[in-house]
Amino acid sequence: MADQIQSPEQLAGVLNQLVERKVSDIYVCAGKTIHVRANGEVCPTSIIAPDENALVAFLNQAGETVIKGSITRMEIYPEGSVDGALTCHKKRYRFNFYRVLDPEALRQTARIALRPLNDHIPTPDEIQLDARTVQTVEAFKQGLVLVCGKTGQGKSTTLAALLQHRADTFREHIITLEQPVEYILKHGRSDISQREVGISVNTFAFGLRAALRQNPDTILVGEIRDHETADIALRASESGHVVFGTLHTSNAAQSIERFVNLFPSAEQPSVWNVLSTSLKAILCQILVKGREGGRVAAREILLTNDSVASYIKQRDLQGVRRAIESGHNDFGMQNWQKAAEILHRQGQIDGEVKKEIIALGT
Repeated sequence: MADQIQSPEQLAGVLNQLVERKVSDIYVCAGKTIHVRANGEVCPTSIIAPDENALVAFLNQAGETVIKGSITRMEIYPEGSVDGALTCHKKRYRFNFYRVLDPEALRQTARIALRPLNDHIPTPDEIQLDARTVQTVEAFKQGLVLVCGKTGQGKSTTLAALLQHRADTFREHIITLEQPVEYILKHGRSDISQREVGISVNTFAFGLRAALRQNPDTILVGEIRDHETADIALRASESGHVVFGTLHTSNAAQSIERFVNLFPSAEQPSVWNVLSTSLKAILCQILVKGREGGRVAAREILLTNDSVASYIKQRDLQGVRRAIESGHNDFGMQNWQKAAEILHRQGQIDGEVKKEIIALGT
C-alpha cells in the first residue's frame, strides 16, 4: 500500500526526492496519488499526497504568495486558482494552486501543479539555438521579439538564455516582468531588475507601463495576453526599447495573427502597419521526444527582412510563410519543415516525430 504524507515537512522532502529524478512537473491532489511528468509523459508515484490542510500549510510556509482562507470557498479566488513561486530545500518551484471536484467525496478539494525551476541558466549553444539567430537577435537595439509555444515547451529557458547572453555582452538596464520569476539572471555587464507579477507588481500591463519610466534598454514581458499589455509592448518597441514577449501559439504566422487580434477591430489596421516595422523576430518552439531519450527542442524562426515586413503590412500571412521558407540560406530563417529535416538528418529524432513537427506549420 502506498504511503501517505502527513505533514508539510514530509511533502518538502518528497518534492526534493522527485526533483532528483529529473521530473519536469509534479501534480499533487489532496489525499490522492502524486503524479509526475518525465520526458513529456505523466506517470504515478507510490506516494499519497497529504490532506488539504497540510497542502495549504506547505504553501504558506514555502510560498511567496499567501494562500488565504478556506480552499473550499470559491469567492476567495475569483479566478479559481492562484499562481506563485515557492522555495524548499533551496530549490525554487513555480506552482498553480486550484480546486477540483473529488469524485469520491463529491466535494471540492485542493490540487497543486508544480514545476521545478532550474538554477542553471543554459547558454544559447547548450539549448541548440543557432549562432546566427543569436547574433541577429542580440544586435537589435529596438523592436519586438516574440518567443512562442504552448505551456511547458521551454519558452522561459530560451528567454533566459537570450537575456543572460545579452546581459553578459552589453551594458544595459534590463527589466523583466514574470509570473513567477523562474530563472535568477546574473547581472554580468548589465543592471537587471526582475519583477514578479502578483508580488512586486499587480499586472503585466501595470509593470510594463512603470518600466517605461525606469529607463530600460531591454524589457521582458512574461506573457502578452491582453489588449493593454500588447498595446504598451508595441509602443515600447517603437520608442527605442527591445521588448521580448511570449504568446501561446504554434507557428510564426499564427503568432502575428494572435497578436493583432488582441486589439479591437478598429485599431487592427494601424497595428499591422506598426508590426511591419517593429516586429524583429519570432521563435516558435516545441520540445519533442528524442531518439536517444529525453526531449529535443525544435524551432520555427522568423527574422524580419524587407519581404517579411512587406507581407505583414499587406496582412498576407501566406506570404510570411513563403518568406520563412525561402529565407533559410540568406537570412537564417527556418520553418517547421526545415527544422524537422535538420533534426532528423542529425539523428536526434525519428520519422514519426519528424511528421509531428512538420504538421505544426499547417
